[in-house]
Amino acid sequence: MMVENPGENEVSLSYCLKGLDLQHAQVAQDLLAVLKQESDTFQLADELARQQSQSIDEEELDAETTLPAKTWLVWAEAETAKDSDDNPALSYPVGIGSISSGEVGIAILHDYQNQGLGRLTIQSMIDWAVQVGYERLWLDVDITNAPARHLYDGLGFAVVPGAEQSVQLPNKRQATLERRELSLV
Repeated sequence: MMVENPGENEVSLSYCLKGLDLQHAQVAQDLLAVLKQESDTFQLADELARQQSQSIDEEELDAETTLPAKTWLVWAEAETAKDSDDNPALSYPVGIGSISSGEVGIAILHDYQNQGLGRLTIQSMIDWAVQVGYERLWLDVDITNAPARHLYDGLGFAVVPGAEQSVQLPNKRQATLERRELSLV
């Protein structure tokens, strides 16, 4: 008769952010493929960029493009009592975040949402943006995405009045995106 140690098979998850580099390019591509299947967030962003008709303030754009851009992967590490040098903990990406020209982007795999990862990821991204000199960050969010809107409210991203954009996806889904900004000064 085998007696099982109750703690022996328990898995503990921890999370961290790692800057995206060439070493992780393939896992990032694989993660993006899954994220694109789970949500139309990336398709909305692509369509908005394609359909965008509002004018761009060239001076503001120039100021933002001189600042660095960065992409992070959100990694989960599954630790067990059996982990060792010969049998290390399993580590895998569960989300991605980026800042480029002040635009914030984030996506977390569905199974890992509602655990605070989005909030921690964006807060870390905001901290980095302040360190490198960004004065504001912005994002667009689907008005039907209540969890994301609640998250952005809690982090201080304010709705920009009159900046809603309607986007029609190739599958004919009509979405309305609201622009949100966060002042860092």
